[in-house]
Amino acid sequence: MADSVLVDVNVCLDLLLDRQPYVEYSGQIFELGEQNKLNVIVSGLSFDTLFYVMRPAMGAGKSTQLLKEFSRHISVGTVSQSVVQNALKANWKDLEDALQYYCSLEAGCSTIITRNTADFTSADDAIPILTPRQFLEMR
Repeated sequence: MADSVLVDVNVCLDLLLDRQPYVEYSGQIFELGEQNKLNVIVSGLSFDTLFYVMRPAMGAGKSTQLLKEFSRHISVGTVSQSVVQNALKANWKDLEDALQYYCSLEAGCSTIITRNTADFTSADDAIPILTPRQFLEMR
């Protein structure tokens, strides 16, 4: 079975909005998922943020359609009661990052992939936090 990784919202946006120069590495992560070489997990929490950021650029209808297509190629990580409780108890500076972290642990992820590794400095060493480029270079 392929390793599971949680992909942070910024990496998803790089792909969905074709943000240069980041889309090159982000795209490779999602390609590995499509090839079943990687189980790409995106927290259910991220979809609200993705829509919110995409809507001004492409409108609500196109944003929704793109997210529907996107969701067919990834697994959606659950933000359960235990994820919320652990994130609140952890008392991180940014609750959204804590929710992502605990979602990844609950989903059994081997890595969190983000361009903002500094956002996860409160994390313990239970799971590596890597940029897309770092992750791909280690494979």
